[in-house]
Amino acid sequence: MFKNKLYLYIKLMRLDRPVGIFLLLCPPFWVITYLCEGGINNIISLIFLIGVITTRTIGCVVNDFFDKKYDIRVARTKERPYASDLVSKKEVLLIFFLLAILNISLLYFLNLKTIILALVAIFLIITYPLTKRFFIAPQFFLGITFAISTLMAYTAITNMYPDFLVWVYFFATVIWVTMFDTIYAISDKVDDLKIGINSTAILFGEMDKFMIAVLQIIFYTIFVYIGYIQEYGYSFFSFLVLAIVVGVYNQILIKHKKSESYMNAFKNNQYVGFLIFMGIYGEYII
Repeated sequence: MFKNKLYLYIKLMRLDRPVGIFLLLCPPFWVITYLCEGGINNIISLIFLIGVITTRTIGCVVNDFFDKKYDIRVARTKERPYASDLVSKKEVLLIFFLLAILNISLLYFLNLKTIILALVAIFLIITYPLTKRFFIAPQFFLGITFAISTLMAYTAITNMYPDFLVWVYFFATVIWVTMFDTIYAISDKVDDLKIGINSTAILFGEMDKFMIAVLQIIFYTIFVYIGYIQEYGYSFFSFLVLAIVVGVYNQILIKHKKSESYMNAFKNNQYVGFLIFMGIYGEYII
């Protein structure tokens, strides 16, 4: 019984599907790596590692709590623990509060500027699931939610207000998340149209794949610009080229118009984020 419940809690928090954690880790660690010149073995890195894991799990729990009546009507989500009544509302709320306490306790180690940004991030995380009901581009809202972590990483390390370069990272993250979550949303487009949920996949309509390509081009161009103004060399641009190759491969995948292909293209973005991280990291260790 205990093992079964534990498994359901793990599924509720999506700990059995860590892709979201890997995606969320990338933006703050891009910033931490360049600010610390590759020296990521520090307390701030540990705080952000724990913070990303707890933040992502909180986001999943909140999402399932608000979206139960929608999840049971979507093929991909109808078997989620809360949607299928395998865990109760009390259990969901208890897990949420335990995760929230752990997450908020991390603020003790951060400065005031970062705490303020963290409170903004908490508000965005809790409200994001609701945006699908009234906002035509919830993926853009999710992008902003992700991107707050870049600003937090900067203020946590410098205790200064974000500078121009970190805002560039912020914008790149918004574009990146909007792009890969649009890919994710395409697989649910038919169900979302039936139940009245918004997404950029619906907003873009027949132009969805073209718009994904446009967002990819903008994203990679931003990192070419970052590499230029940072005067990065072969390490950064070599890994960036590899990341672009993954992006091109994703375009090939989504042309197949199969749910599995969309999911694989979505998941492949974890490699894009990691390759960019390695490019930045390599500039300081090689």
